[in-house]
Amino acid sequence: MRHVLTTLTALALLTSCTMDGFLFNSKPLDTYTLADSVIPTSRREAFQLASGDATIYGYYAKQPDSLRVEPHPVIIYHHGNYGHLQYYWDRVELLYKTGADVLVYDYRGFGRSTGTSSEASMTEDATAILAYVRSRPDVDTNQIFHYGFSLGGFPAVYSAARLHTPRGLITESIFASGETLIQTGTLLNIPGSYLLKGEYNNTLHAQERTCPLLMLHGTGDTFIPINVHAEKIFAAARQPKTLIKVEGAEHEGVPSTYGYDTYITRIRAFIRGN
Repeated sequence: MRHVLTTLTALALLTSCTMDGFLFNSKPLDTYTLADSVIPTSRREAFQLASGDATIYGYYAKQPDSLRVEPHPVIIYHHGNYGHLQYYWDRVELLYKTGADVLVYDYRGFGRSTGTSSEASMTEDATAILAYVRSRPDVDTNQIFHYGFSLGGFPAVYSAARLHTPRGLITESIFASGETLIQTGTLLNIPGSYLLKGEYNNTLHAQERTCPLLMLHGTGDTFIPINVHAEKIFAAARQPKTLIKVEGAEHEGVPSTYGYDTYITRIRAFIRGN
């Protein structure tokens, strides 16, 4: 992936273009096909909502009433930069196993969502999603958690810093900022503003948030190296905060390398305040 970024950087410099579009590796879909072995069709609700001039699509996976415990949490899952929510459905299933309700949605241009993504559109989409969650009569608005994976770290941390104070924030394999991502991915010490319009400044937003923060990052992540991304964010972030370094895990491998049962147990403990 680093070699891909290096090549794209060279093209961007030669053509005076920015790399913002390369952050969003979207795949449009006409229909979502989702597994139902963990989350039955009857337990998930498809929704669509307006966000600016776009329409955002997603699913709300709801726990059976017999399994609900109070206070009852809901996790808003902000996925990575590849494909669409269908690609991340196994992640949604893992979070559902913690006992929380889980919402997942597609950014603009991903899956069935219309429009084109940018830093500004991601904040607008995150705002619309939060408003939707808060409007649901079955949601305890004091028990909202944000979970951001990779690119999804930006709307997740932004939401926790600028939109409201959630019960907690969980991040996985996120980058410190757009500029740091460019520099570590290209091996060039150049200002990120040369290649990106957006700042995507997760470090700044992590400083601003006040809710509990749980960070997970693999030590084997060569795309977003832990020492210049996760550790930078963690050092800047205010308490309360926890960083779990998953030994040997690559960029997408945190849950599997950590161990699915251990991962579920740790997330469950966090959302229950332990």
